[in-house]
Amino acid sequence: MSKRFLIDTNVVLDLLLAREPFVADAVHIFTLAESKQIELYLSTDAISTVFYIVSRNKGRAAARQAVLNTLDFVSLAALDEACVLDGLALYMPDMEDALVAAVAHRVDADAIITRNAKDFKASLVPAVSPREAIALVGAGG
Repeated sequence: MSKRFLIDTNVVLDLLLAREPFVADAVHIFTLAESKQIELYLSTDAISTVFYIVSRNKGRAAARQAVLNTLDFVSLAALDEACVLDGLALYMPDMEDALVAAVAHRVDADAIITRNAKDFKASLVPAVSPREAIALVGAGG
């Protein structure tokens, strides 16, 4: 059975905006998802953030296409009232991170893929860097 990950917005944006030096690891993660070696989930609330940031950098048409392309590789994980309450119960400093942690727990993710693992210390689901996720899958390089 493949590993299941919730991917944080920062890693999605690394891919879509080709942000150096992070883009290579992001490409690797999405390639693993494309080949069905891993399952990737993205919280529904991240879509508007992705659209907004990509549109600010590349325009609305590019943002729309970026969201559509992202949905080829990820399954959306619903952020609902129960997840909001679970996130609030984590007492994490950043509400967005708390919601990511709650959604990751809801989808029974093996880990959260993020470049900010330190921000998820209170999460019930461990947070790992993209490179650590690649190593967990055994698909280095």
